[in-house]
Amino acid sequence: MDEARLKRARRRSVAQTAGAIGVVLLLVGALMFVLTSRQESRALNSELGQVLVMAEDVDDPPPGQFLARRANGADVAEVTSSASPELVRVLDGALRREPGRFDTDAGDDRPVRVVVAHRPDGSRWAVAADLAPLRERQDQLGIALLVAELAGLAGALVAAALLARRAVAPLATALTLQRRFVADASHELRAPLTVLHTRAQVLARRARTQPAEQLTDQLDQLVADTRTLGEVVEDLLVSAAAEHQPPPDTVVDLAEVTHDVVASMSAYAREREIELRVEATGAALVRGARTALRRALTALVDNAIGHVAVGGHVTVTVQRRDARIAAEVTDDGVGLDPAEADRLFARFAHGTDGTGRRFGLGLALVQQVAQAHRGSLEVSGAPGRGATFTLLLPAY
Repeated sequence: MDEARLKRARRRSVAQTAGAIGVVLLLVGALMFVLTSRQESRALNSELGQVLVMAEDVDDPPPGQFLARRANGADVAEVTSSASPELVRVLDGALRREPGRFDTDAGDDRPVRVVVAHRPDGSRWAVAADLAPLRERQDQLGIALLVAELAGLAGALVAAALLARRAVAPLATALTLQRRFVADASHELRAPLTVLHTRAQVLARRARTQPAEQLTDQLDQLVADTRTLGEVVEDLLVSAAAEHQPPPDTVVDLAEVTHDVVASMSAYAREREIELRVEATGAALVRGARTALRRALTALVDNAIGHVAVGGHVTVTVQRRDARIAAEVTDDGVGLDPAEADRLFARFAHGTDGTGRRFGLGLALVQQVAQAHRGSLEVSGAPGRGATFTLLLPAY
């Protein structure tokens, strides 16, 4: 429904923009047509006036023009011999009029412009010019302007479509991000909320019949479930922020962050009888957001622990590689199929083995954090021979 509204808004924006540009082009074209036509008409009037001033007889007018003269006291007018009978009639009638200018028809739909002048010697002169060339030029001008306006309107439609798409794009992106976040939240929160609700119901029933000391283990499990739920929520928030907000530009010691992550995950690793160790000496400075980097490393360690059998090992190594800092999380667990590596970075992709979170938002989140910090996430491994996930970031 929202996408349909965005499409309608974009189409409406295109129509309004193109309509406004079309109206402007139409007004400009009409103004140019009127001004050009008036200029050509004035030029013709000036030319006819000059012909009347300079004419000495009616025998040799300029091409396309015809002269008529009636001397003072004469009854018969002299007219250019090539004039048609209808044009002779028009010029004879013009000599009886007051000085001025008028347009008329000389027969066969032949428009002419007539200018009349009286000379001081009492003679009267008239000149007629064929208006067909002027009208033809005006028609050509009108067609040229129309073609130009249609081309301009087509260009306006294209430009309006591009502008509308660019204007609506942020709204579409925001809508997509909102829907993705809602889908992520629904998908990720459904299972832990169901477990939490079920455990709380069972605990509430048992609390009525059992003493408090017998409920300790179940309360601890309830606390662990709330911790899992909090981690999921934190994953969602960090993932949403990483997609459209740049990380804070602060200096972070990735080695220090790694030690903190290993320390916080040690109890979890010991509970699963897995050896978790860190190899990081000296500072490993990068630029970015400490919280996001900690969450990414935590996701990688949690992913590794979940795919290592009892007695297995997980090693986190931080070292400098030329102009980059590499944080490697290596395990000797079930491994992975190299052909499946790219798919593991998709949101909610599932691995084929293990009990940890090598699916969901975990690895997708790590990749987002890496990209937001102008870095990358690399993976290597083989089935049955463990896996290595390497977070590579530009060194400070």
